[in-house]
Amino acid sequence: MSDKLKITFTTINVRNNGEWTGKGELYWELLVDDHQVSSRPVSNPLKIADGETISINQSYPVTKQAGQSLTIEGSVSERDNVDKDDFASFADAYTGAENWGLGTHNRTLRDGHLDVTVNYKVERQ
Repeated sequence: MSDKLKITFTTINVRNNGEWTGKGELYWELLVDDHQVSSRPVSNPLKIADGETISINQSYPVTKQAGQSLTIEGSVSERDNVDKDDFASFADAYTGAENWGLGTHNRTLRDGHLDVTVNYKVERQ
């Protein structure tokens, strides 16, 4: 028996944009089973202030069989021309025994002054 699922990356909440003052320059990569669902390249980062929310709303459908796993992962970074970029990542894996992680998930990522939450949901189709 197979399960049809839809994984949607909804938002990135920015508590601290990685800069001491002013707007940070964020870039990211969000994946489902090694398939890129959403990204913003380091060559074109998004300027964003503390407290702002980045709307993603990008989905990826998958069909899973018993015994397989569902991997959801990503990274968010802040470009810095002076020092090393702040970089934080996450990786979640779910199985059918865990009901594929159905529901809403909030992953807090921190490095240096960067503090963001990546929000995603797993739904049956």
